[in-house]
Amino acid sequence: MKIAHSLAKILVKRPKTVLLVYTIITIVIGLQVRNVYMQSDLTTFLPQNDPTIQLWNKINQEFQIGSTIIIYVEADDIRDPYVLHEMDRVSTKINTYELDKGKTDGIYSVSSIAQLIKEENAKPELPEGLGGTEKYEIPDDPELINTYMVRIQSREGVLFLNSYKVAVIIFQLSNNADDLQIIEKVKAAIEKEARYSTMTITGTLAMQEAMKEHTFQSLTIVFPLAAVGVACVLFLFHRTLKGLIIGFLPLGYALLLTFGVLGTIQPELTILTIAVAALLLGLGVDYSIYLANRFAEEHTAQDKVERVERTLGLTGKAVFMCAFTTIIGFGSLMTSNMPPMVMFGFGCAIGISFAFTSATILVPCLCLVLKFEKHEAHHEWKRFASFLVENRKRLFAISCFFVVLSLVVLPQVKTDVNSFDMAPQGIPEVEKLLEYSKNFGGGTNFNALYIETDSQGLTYPEVIEAIYNMELEIRAAGGTAYSIADEIKKINDVLERSKIIEKISDLVDINTLILDKIANKGLVDDQYSKTIIVVSFPAGTSVRTLEKLVNRVNEIAQNAVIPQNGHVSQLAGQDVVSVEINKQIMSSQATSLIIALLLVLACLIIGFNSIKIGFLALIPVLVVLSWEPGALVVMNIPLSIINITVASIMVGTGIDYSIQTTQRVREEIAKGVSKTEAVKTTIETTGWSLVGAATTTSVALLATFAVAIPSLHQFSIVVITLIGFSFIASLCILPTLLTSRFIK
Repeated sequence: MKIAHSLAKILVKRPKTVLLVYTIITIVIGLQVRNVYMQSDLTTFLPQNDPTIQLWNKINQEFQIGSTIIIYVEADDIRDPYVLHEMDRVSTKINTYELDKGKTDGIYSVSSIAQLIKEENAKPELPEGLGGTEKYEIPDDPELINTYMVRIQSREGVLFLNSYKVAVIIFQLSNNADDLQIIEKVKAAIEKEARYSTMTITGTLAMQEAMKEHTFQSLTIVFPLAAVGVACVLFLFHRTLKGLIIGFLPLGYALLLTFGVLGTIQPELTILTIAVAALLLGLGVDYSIYLANRFAEEHTAQDKVERVERTLGLTGKAVFMCAFTTIIGFGSLMTSNMPPMVMFGFGCAIGISFAFTSATILVPCLCLVLKFEKHEAHHEWKRFASFLVENRKRLFAISCFFVVLSLVVLPQVKTDVNSFDMAPQGIPEVEKLLEYSKNFGGGTNFNALYIETDSQGLTYPEVIEAIYNMELEIRAAGGTAYSIADEIKKINDVLERSKIIEKISDLVDINTLILDKIANKGLVDDQYSKTIIVVSFPAGTSVRTLEKLVNRVNEIAQNAVIPQNGHVSQLAGQDVVSVEINKQIMSSQATSLIIALLLVLACLIIGFNSIKIGFLALIPVLVVLSWEPGALVVMNIPLSIINITVASIMVGTGIDYSIQTTQRVREEIAKGVSKTEAVKTTIETTGWSLVGAATTTSVALLATFAVAIPSLHQFSIVVITLIGFSFIASLCILPTLLTSRFIK
C-alpha cells in the first residue's frame, strides 16, 4: 500500500503535468511505428536449423527452384500471333538479360509457349518442314505456329491447355532476386503490353506479397472499426462522454507505445498482428474499466489521495495481477520454436504491459481532471446476481457435465495449415492460383528430391530410367514431377549413353542462341552427378492430405534404387514446411500451455498469499480450457498457425475474471459479511465490470470480420467464444468455490 499511497500523492498533486509528460513520451516512442512492415512467408514458422529448412536451403542454393512467379494468360486463342508477341514482349521486359541466369535481373529462366515457339523457329531449315526459319522470333504465319504447337504438344497441361484459351508464363527467380521489385516489374509489363489477352500475376510468391499488402491495409480497417465498437460499448456502459474518454484514452496510448516499440526492435510483423491489434483494443480497455468503476465506487472518500490510494491499492492490485498473469500467458508463446509465435507472444506481452501502465497512470489523472462520478444502480443485474448465488450448486454441476462432454471429443480436434485460409479472399493472385492449380493439376509450392550419383552418373541410361520410374510413381500417388529424365526421354525413345551425351553436347554447343534447356532449368550440376526431381501438389490441398502425399513420396524415395551409387533425399520444400508446422502445432500449444498454467498458478499463490485460494482462482480457467475442444469440434474449426495461440491467450485473459472476482470477495469478507453475501456483492459490483470487459474485447474482435481472411475469422470466433466461457465460469464456477469451506 505504500507504493499506492506514494503514487496517489503524485497523481493527485500534479495530474495535468503527469498527463503532459506521459503524452510526450508516448509520441516520441510512437513515431517508430513507421518502421513496421509485413511478413507472410510460411518458412519463417520453422527455426532455420530445422532439418527440413536446411535441406530446402541446400537444394535452393544449388538448383534455384525456390521462388516462382506465374503470369496466367487468357485469350480467345493463345496461338494468335498477336497474343504470342505480347507474351514475348512481357517476358523480354522482365527477363532483360536472357543469358545471365539471374545474376543481373534476378530471372533464372522463363518458360512459356512463346519461348518454345521462338526456339522451334530458330532451328535450321530441314526437308519436309521439320526445321525452322533460323530466326529466333515469333513468326507471323498462323500455319507455321500451328506446326510448332504440334511439336511442343508434350508441354500441354504444363504451359497451355488443349482448349488453347489459357497459357502460363513461368518465371524462375534466382537466389539474389529482389522479389518485390520483380513483382512490380511484372505488373507494370502486364499493364502496358496486355491488349489481346488478359494477364494476371499469380503464384505463391505473388500471393504472399499480396497477403502482405492486404494485411497491412486490413490494419487500417480493423483499427478504426474496433475502436468505434469499443467506444460504443464504453458509452453504453458509462452513459457519459467522460467515461468514454477515461476508458478509451489510456488504450490509445498503450497501442501507440506497443507498435512504436515493435517498430524499433522488431519491425517485421505477420498476419497475427491484426489479431494483436484487435486483442489489445479489447483487453487494454478492461483495466481502465476496472479502475474507473472502482474510483466511482469510492465516492464516499472525501480525501482525493485516499480515494486514489484505495482505487490503486485494492482494484489496482487485482489489475496488476491480471496484467502480470496475462503477460505470462502471452509470454509462454515465446517458448515456441516457431519464430512468428515468439514474436506474437512478445508483442502481446509488451502490449499488455503498456495497457496496465497507461491505465494505472492515466485513469486516476483523467478521473480527477474530468471530475468523473457515477452512481448508477443496475437493478436487473442485481436480480440476476441473486439468481446466480441461489443456484450456484446447480450451475456448478452443469458446468462439470460440459467439461466431461468436451474432453470426450478431444481426439476429434483437427489441425490444419493452409496458406489459402490465411490469404485475403477476392484478390486476383489467390483466385488465379487456385484456377491454375485446377487447370494445370499442380501448385506453385515447389518441393524437390535431391539425387546424388558418381561423377557423370546422370549420363547413364539406367540412372535416367530409374529417375523416370520414380516420377511415374509420384504422379500415380497424386503429385506432379519433373526432372532431367523428362528432358532426356524427349530426346531418345531408346536410352543409350552415347546418344544422351551427344544430345547434351549439342544443346551446350548452341547456347549462343538459347541457353541449354537442361542447365537453364537448374536440374543438373556441371559434373552431371547431382540433380533434383521437382515435385508439386495441387494448390489448396488440406494439410492432412498433404501429409499423406509427402509421406508417400518419401516412401518412394526411400525404396528407389539409383545406379552409379545414387542416393535420394527425403522431400524438401514449401509444402513439406506446412506439414512440419502442422505436426508441431499440438506439441507447441501443449508446451506453452503447461508453462503458462504453472507460472500463473505461482503468481496467484504469491499474489493472494494463499496456496488454496491460488488453486481455486485457477480452476475456472482450467474449466474454460476443458471446454475449448468441444467448442472447436462443434464449430468445426481446426487448430491452425493462427488460432494455436488461443489456449495461452485464454490463460492470460480468462484468469482476469477469476482474479477480479476473488480479490473483491476477499475484500468483502474482510469487512465481516458472510461468504454468500460477499459473493453476491461481488457479482453486483465487480461482475458488472466483467460484463463491460468481456463485451469490449468481443466487440473489438468482431472488427476482424471486416477483413476477408477465413483463418482470422476463426481466430476471432474461438477467442470470443472462450471469453464468453471465461465470463460464464466466473459466474457459475467461482460462486460455489468461493462460498466453500476453503475460503475463510
